[in-house]
Amino acid sequence: MEFIVDLRSEEYRRAMIWHQFASSLGKRVNDWLGWAILAAVPLTILLLLIFVPDALSFWFWPVALLALLYSAYSTLFIRRQISRQAAALLQTNPALAHTCYHLHAKGMKLTDAQADEETNGVFFLWKEVERVAETPESFLFFVSDENILIVPKRCISDAKAFRRLLDKVGKTDA
Repeated sequence: MEFIVDLRSEEYRRAMIWHQFASSLGKRVNDWLGWAILAAVPLTILLLLIFVPDALSFWFWPVALLALLYSAYSTLFIRRQISRQAAALLQTNPALAHTCYHLHAKGMKLTDAQADEETNGVFFLWKEVERVAETPESFLFFVSDENILIVPKRCISDAKAFRRLLDKVGKTDA
């Protein structure tokens, strides 16, 4: 099976946000808690200042500030950082704009789609791919926890044959 991936920065951003915040139950719970704290701390401070301003101890303020900073970092700052990284992706790595994937029973070879056929590419045996995850828009090949190959579903002409190949080599998430 062969197809060309022309990765767009928005697809990279969505895949990396999914990896950071939703790829496991623990990451989803951490994201939900971050958003809950981000909403609850200012609301709690406001309600306490209105209804019981004398009840706030000295230690309430540093704890509330730390909770607010943690939740802002874990929800907003990391998302902004991923968005910036995605915007600069194709400028810093132009080969990602057009990568040709050659998938077969032993592994997959990635080459620059605009280069000639003699060009060497990168070859991964299937045993080097830790897992393949499917998101609503993409397939993610985890070469390691931090190295992910993103294949948008729009680039695959025969999704059934693609899934059969992944099932055959044992790389689908159950």
